[in-house]
Amino acid sequence: MGVLPFVLSTGPHSLYIAVISWAGWSGFVQGAELSAIDLLALAIYLGQPRAQHALPFRLSMGFYFIAVLFSASQAGVPMASLFYVWQIARMFLVYAVVTRACADDRVAPAIITGMAIGIWFQVGAAAWERIGLGVLQTGGTVGDKNLLGMMSHFVGMPWFALLLAGHRGRLAYLAPLGTAAIAILTISRAALGLTAGGMTLVFILSALRKWTSRKAKIGLLGAALALVFVPIVIASLEGRFNTEQISGDYDERAAFQMAAEMIISDRPLGVGANNYVVVANTAGYNARAGVASIQGSLSTNVHNTYLLAAAETGYIGALALVLVLLGPMIAAFRCGWRCRDQRGDFLLGLGVALLVVYAHCFFEWNFFLFQAQYLFAMTTGLVAGIAQQAGYWGRERKTALRPQPDLLRSKVPIR
Repeated sequence: MGVLPFVLSTGPHSLYIAVISWAGWSGFVQGAELSAIDLLALAIYLGQPRAQHALPFRLSMGFYFIAVLFSASQAGVPMASLFYVWQIARMFLVYAVVTRACADDRVAPAIITGMAIGIWFQVGAAAWERIGLGVLQTGGTVGDKNLLGMMSHFVGMPWFALLLAGHRGRLAYLAPLGTAAIAILTISRAALGLTAGGMTLVFILSALRKWTSRKAKIGLLGAALALVFVPIVIASLEGRFNTEQISGDYDERAAFQMAAEMIISDRPLGVGANNYVVVANTAGYNARAGVASIQGSLSTNVHNTYLLAAAETGYIGALALVLVLLGPMIAAFRCGWRCRDQRGDFLLGLGVALLVVYAHCFFEWNFFLFQAQYLFAMTTGLVAGIAQQAGYWGRERKTALRPQPDLLRSKVPIR
């Protein structure tokens, strides 16, 4: 399950279908889709024992689901909004399955191991694009550099936290390195800056928990690698800027933002999920905002997840989305800081991953694509499952946070 978001689409081959296909639709969901992850999650769900605990975050997720469903009544093309409603339902299934499955101590290691394998699959694909095909800003088989950069955050941060906590093995080194490699190969400014910032924050939090000679060695190794990679990054950025054709003082991101703000002002209830591009063009918002009259500009969304949510689902939908995002991050940081074993380090790494992704959302809209949302659902499920087993929401909260064996090596139940 962890590896599948990275390999669902590989050129002409894919592991997902659309029961209803609108291949020409300009929104971020182009039909009533179904993937191998959904079928796997459904099979696991049917085979799981009855849940002993209520699902965390279900209220905020239900609120967001209702807000998106309501936005369909405001849409010029309601069916397109319902496609996204269906996607949210699929993500909730994945989240619920991962949360409940984390009662088995083999699940969390299996999922993040799959993510590490997936990120290196993309490193190989992106490296081939750069070296073999001469593509400067690579997107791997995902097809979009910004989406790939956002997806990589979910992998590198928790693995780096485990590495600092003392976990041994190749993946503990390879996963953070793979995330750094993706940032360099995509040459996405947001991915580069946020990857460096996220790794630094993980290191600071880990050092505040407990300082060890291992962390000092890893810090020195990281500094040495930075000295090697910084010249490569600078050269890649210079190559990117030299190839970009910028006309006059045109700022495309600012133009997109102006168009979105005009939509929000005129339509505070939203224009309907998955309807932004159509409304921005047919109602003249892109033209009035000065968006360039070229296909690549007119066919994309505003480069800000929160503005896009407000434009499509209104202020209520944007608020609901923020609540969905904040819940697991707060739980990860609070429970992670209180747990003094490796589960706590892992939760802090997951919390930083979520924080970095949320920061990335200020610069991109790709969070609404199913690849990123699958990783968000799995990460939220890992946070909920581990925190729940640690007694974060239960009556045994104080005693359940006692030290436990290595998260990735234990053969006994977490509790």
